[in-house]
Amino acid sequence: MRRAAIPLFAALVACGKSNAPSASAPASAAAAWLDVDGGVEDVRAAADPREAAQWEAAKDGDPEEQMRLADLVGCEGLREGGEAAERRPTALAAMRFCHDFSELPWLAEVGASGRDADAKAALESAIDLAARPRRSVDPEDAEELHAGCAQLLALAKAAGRPRDRRVLAIRALRMLADYGCVQRQDIPGDLDAR
Repeated sequence: MRRAAIPLFAALVACGKSNAPSASAPASAAAAWLDVDGGVEDVRAAADPREAAQWEAAKDGDPEEQMRLADLVGCEGLREGGEAAERRPTALAAMRFCHDFSELPWLAEVGASGRDADAKAALESAIDLAARPRRSVDPEDAEELHAGCAQLLALAKAAGRPRDRRVLAIRALRMLADYGCVQRQDIPGDLDAR
């Protein structure tokens, strides 16, 4: 099997293809490599040491370090990092510093179905994103904004869900209504103080 991989590798090199990441490729980009049996597997390039150091610095909860992390890896990078359980709390907290609503659906999903601490962090980040002064939303983010609002609205209306999660979802929705992703009259009022 190993011999079959050599002609394939030679053909890739001959075509000018390289299995090393280019200078313009992000350090976390996936690259295809031949394994010992001649098959192809998808592996990640070595983690950027600067990113690893920033994840470490941000995990203690310092808002400035979380902001630096969000700027360094971006919103999508936070979500990808948050797929690892040990980085999830840091990723969720740093999401409040995202510049768009691209990961609002993920925050809403974690808010609805995550562990209590993760759900609280996700919903608080959604509130912080919604509390920012209104600006023009990139049309590319509009779909995610509407999807996130729909998920938050489903959580807010779910009578069987924990009250504290529903309250946080309602707070976020009231601010997000200014973006037109939810109608104010659709937001439940049954949890308002009487």
